[in-house]
Amino acid sequence: MLLRISDLTGAVFSIFSSSRIITCRYDVVTSVLVCSRGGGGLLIERMELLAELWEENIRAEFVPLCDPSLTEQYEYANEHDIKCLVIITDTGVSQKDSVKVRHLELKKEKEVERGNLVKFLLEAMSSQFRNPSIWN
Repeated sequence: MLLRISDLTGAVFSIFSSSRIITCRYDVVTSVLVCSRGGGGLLIERMELLAELWEENIRAEFVPLCDPSLTEQYEYANEHDIKCLVIITDTGVSQKDSVKVRHLELKKEKEVERGNLVKFLLEAMSSQFRNPSIWN
């Protein structure tokens, strides 16, 4: 039996989204929206990052579409009162192994190495993203 990657992605997305209709709730005050820019939506990468954040008890979610536009993701964040975005890009994933963390209310942004993302978010959340040294 030969499976196409699109079949596998669709099946994984179907299973994941049906089990993820209700946002996973943790005691952390801040929610994070895992976003993508380019790369065909980077669905698998968004889901992997989401699972990693959940493992660290960071409340996180993503727009449940295969390839949402950046505008759709910003609108979702606004509708769900999410102020912190983690944005992955195809070049960030493949070339730099980094992500962008953007706080919408504070209008701050920082590129963070993928391996340091959890540490950065936990530190940033402890000060509600208001410690200026985290953005340097």
